[in-house]
Amino acid sequence: MLNIYRASAGSGKTYRLTQDYIRLLFSPQREDMYRHILAVTFTNKATDEMKSRILKELNKLSEGLSSNYRADLMQEFHLTEEEVNQKARKILISLLHEYSLFSVSTIDAFFQQVIRNFAREIGIHGGYKVEMDAELMLNQAVDNLFFELSQKENEQLLNWLIDFAEETIEQTGNWNLEDNIKKLGNEIFKENYQYKVEEINVKLHDRDFLRSYIQKIKKIKIDFETKVKQTAEQALHILASYDLKHEDFKWSLTNTFEKLKNGNFEISNRFIDCAYEVTNCYKKDTNNDIINIIEQAYQNGLQQCFIGIVELFNMDFFIYNSAIIILKNINTLGILTDIAAQIKKLTTDQNTMLISDVNLLLNRIIDHSDAPYVFEKIGTRLEHFMIDEFQDTSVLQWKNFYPLILNSLSEGKFNLVVGDVKQSIYRWRNSDWKILDEQIYNDFSLEQLHEENLATNWRSDRNIVEFNNAFFFQAARLLQSKLNEAMKSVLSQYNELNKFTTKIEHAYSNVYQQISPKAGLGHVKFTFIDEEENEEGWQAESLNRLPSLLEDLQDRGYQPKDIAILVRKNEEAQAVVEKLLNYKTTPEAKENCCYDVLGNEGLLIGNSGGVRFILGILYLFINQKDSIQQTILNYEYAKGRLKKSENEALQLGFSDVDTEKDAFSPLFTKEENCQLNYLQHCPLYDMVEGIISLFEVGNWQNEAVFVQAFQDLVFDFSVNKTADLNSFLEWWEETGFQKFIPMPENQNAIRIMTIHKAKGLAFKVVIIPFCDWNMDTRQRNIIWCKPKISPFNELPLLPVEYTSKLENSIFTVDYFSEQLHLYIDNLNIAYVAFTRAKNELIGFCKMPKKNSKVVSLSTLLMTSFENVAENSELNAHFSSETNTFEWDEPTIAFKEAENENFISKKINRYPCVSSKDRLQIRSQNFIQFLDNQHLTDSRLNYGMVMHEVLRQMINRSDQEKAIQKMIMMGAITAEESKIVEQELEAFWNLSETKKWFAADVKVMNEITILMPTGEQFRPDRVVIRGNEATVIDYKFGEKESGNYLQQVKQYMNLISQMGYKVKGYVCYVSLRKVVKVNWLKN
Repeated sequence: MLNIYRASAGSGKTYRLTQDYIRLLFSPQREDMYRHILAVTFTNKATDEMKSRILKELNKLSEGLSSNYRADLMQEFHLTEEEVNQKARKILISLLHEYSLFSVSTIDAFFQQVIRNFAREIGIHGGYKVEMDAELMLNQAVDNLFFELSQKENEQLLNWLIDFAEETIEQTGNWNLEDNIKKLGNEIFKENYQYKVEEINVKLHDRDFLRSYIQKIKKIKIDFETKVKQTAEQALHILASYDLKHEDFKWSLTNTFEKLKNGNFEISNRFIDCAYEVTNCYKKDTNNDIINIIEQAYQNGLQQCFIGIVELFNMDFFIYNSAIIILKNINTLGILTDIAAQIKKLTTDQNTMLISDVNLLLNRIIDHSDAPYVFEKIGTRLEHFMIDEFQDTSVLQWKNFYPLILNSLSEGKFNLVVGDVKQSIYRWRNSDWKILDEQIYNDFSLEQLHEENLATNWRSDRNIVEFNNAFFFQAARLLQSKLNEAMKSVLSQYNELNKFTTKIEHAYSNVYQQISPKAGLGHVKFTFIDEEENEEGWQAESLNRLPSLLEDLQDRGYQPKDIAILVRKNEEAQAVVEKLLNYKTTPEAKENCCYDVLGNEGLLIGNSGGVRFILGILYLFINQKDSIQQTILNYEYAKGRLKKSENEALQLGFSDVDTEKDAFSPLFTKEENCQLNYLQHCPLYDMVEGIISLFEVGNWQNEAVFVQAFQDLVFDFSVNKTADLNSFLEWWEETGFQKFIPMPENQNAIRIMTIHKAKGLAFKVVIIPFCDWNMDTRQRNIIWCKPKISPFNELPLLPVEYTSKLENSIFTVDYFSEQLHLYIDNLNIAYVAFTRAKNELIGFCKMPKKNSKVVSLSTLLMTSFENVAENSELNAHFSSETNTFEWDEPTIAFKEAENENFISKKINRYPCVSSKDRLQIRSQNFIQFLDNQHLTDSRLNYGMVMHEVLRQMINRSDQEKAIQKMIMMGAITAEESKIVEQELEAFWNLSETKKWFAADVKVMNEITILMPTGEQFRPDRVVIRGNEATVIDYKFGEKESGNYLQQVKQYMNLISQMGYKVKGYVCYVSLRKVVKVNWLKN
């Protein structure tokens, strides 16, 4: 059964997910059920939250503590309370022992795991890296694109770029071509484009096809314009022959002929009326002589000109307009295709895979494949699937999951998805709420589905819940009515549009929520600010009102950390921060109030003095004569290491003290300069750690957390990219400087974040200072369309600009589809913002003009508040005199007990470890170390594969299973498995080997022997029979060595100290030889 939980905001979906997961763990079918459950979320934070919630509840159950889950478990599985406790304890212990098999992960992490196991099938090296930062790769691709423009084969690309630049400058006045191209480049990460990129690439780089395609489109354009201009010129000739002027006609309508002749191809309804009735051409008070002349001209050809123009527009403008739209955007498609080619080249050269490519690659792998094969390749058989935030799933992600869930349902297993269409706000990241709204019902039969609406809001107080119930029900109806009105004229022509006529209302059909019995009253207030009454504008006035509002809230008992200010854009957040920081220094600021604001991202790592000091040295390693970095380095050293005041540090920073040759700073000791000369030649990570250790940067005042974060960035860069210093500094200047340290949740400061960042969070007070945005606006103005009419459809996919011009083109359905999605997107953003509030919801809105159409959130709010007939519940709380909506009185904060379990400790010393003393971690995934060669051509591959096969075998009967597993892991091919079998056959013919793999012995393969000193030893195989232990070490080289014998003697000595009689052997597998190790106990 596939359970669909529709979870509106605050409805306790995490509780329900945890409940169902624990219920599966208690299933009597398997003791290790956690091995066979996959739960996926969309963020690392949600993953951590779900894992910790499951472990916390299991711990409560195992300890006999109060738990809301115990009663249900006792009832369903017919267990006593003690039996539930014991079962939970057993599950918890197993789960912690096999924590790596506790499969709660992000959807991307799961798909990456599958891809890694298919590396050979898709032709990539097993050691490839996944690049999470698509923007970094995009920047490199655009740089390469410009660098190669001078090449002859890029002549067409150069023309596209020139056309794109001219158009962008004309429309926006933005001359920054590189920046505009990078913004455009984000479109290649859209799934719509990724589907067709290879086919498009072939066609766009076929010059004959491209020339032919553009000629066909241009012919449509030229034919229409020629006919219209010829008819317009004919009309103007007739007017001239009768000595008629444009002013002689009603509304100077014949001036349209002039415009048409000059290339302005638009006609009005008044112009159309003139085609069929001469009286529409002149006013009633027009001179009779003029009327007579107009009527003569009308009868002698002018009417035919009117009719000719109207018929051309009725019959051909639709296609003509489509041609104009396509020609305008053909350069966009060409540029994107070349950017995509550059990114593909970069990823190949760097053995990197973009995270955005994972879904498409996996889709190609499992398409038309049996689901069980996929299960086996990922090393386990998953039986149950749980998908959180299902409304954020993309089409490709769903296609990848669908066969797995289908297979699970065919075996009668439990599965679930949790989602809410109203909280789908990530369409720009390929999420598609229609999968939850309709696709899932097409993919499965009704008998396979069970739907449940989690109807109670456990988060918000009564008035907030009732406000959201009423407003969003009304808002959905208003937007649906607006969309239907816009589509009315074309509904009869396009059957596909009929399903749009109820879509918005359907998305909000379950908006009504019940109120928790524990809910308080709550307070909702929206204030409309009149733009005309405030010279600086309504947004500036909103900012001016913010400090006094924050003071009032704190006077009513709310802590700063209880308050969240939500905005749409980062620029709005910056404006709020600047306002509060400036206000804090004014005499009006209250002493007992907090105005400190904490962004969701936290603190910039690059703002740290210690980090600037480290970077200064790194830059000097590249160019020791860099005077700017020298000054920064001296200043930060004086302030941090020498404990100088700011003024003293500035003086030392700009001092003209002569620096000795090869010295990095006159302030450094001779030993420090000498050490830096040594560190200059170390690998990047050792270089940075050496600098931190040498100058004790981590122990400078308040620097430890920044230094640690910077060191983590260096480590990640070294592992995932390159250990090259130049490359790191380039990355830092492009991307790294933007990295943040996340702030602890207990920091007592006002939160400010975008609404998208706030999703999944809740706050006692939510303030929306700029509560107004267009309901028909999008982040990027390009939509991807699949033309169906010839000759346009010779290209399978086209990017077009989202404008009202699309309504009268072959893209009509695409236009209204996008408008529908935009209405839902922008209403959903409001829903997410309004439902974050627990006790108070406060917004400042722009005052709409009277009788304004519903085009923005403020007009939507005002229309809902003023509409007495439709929603008297909302209208009752609105005052037209003060332009304020207020539901109930402001609340008094309930003081919560401090968290006594939270302990804050300060690190007194920053730990630094020499590279030679670092813990060495033994990798379990040996596949990434295999050469990309045949087994017989690589001694490395031969040794590693044979070693792994022997490691997996307890008895000789395990041979076939071990070899098959190696094939499934992608370590060897079926052909190479025959070589392994031949080698093993020779191995079995050696003396002693059969005894080592007998059925009546206890075997420990690669078990670690841990010494009190911390040293670790790991023999390949230890065979125990009674009180006798045999140590075996495999060697796969072609030479014997006395060092191998000494190694085995060391193992024997350690095992003998455990009370065993010990024998030892070195088995030279390739040499077909077993050497017994002679050893006397110490």
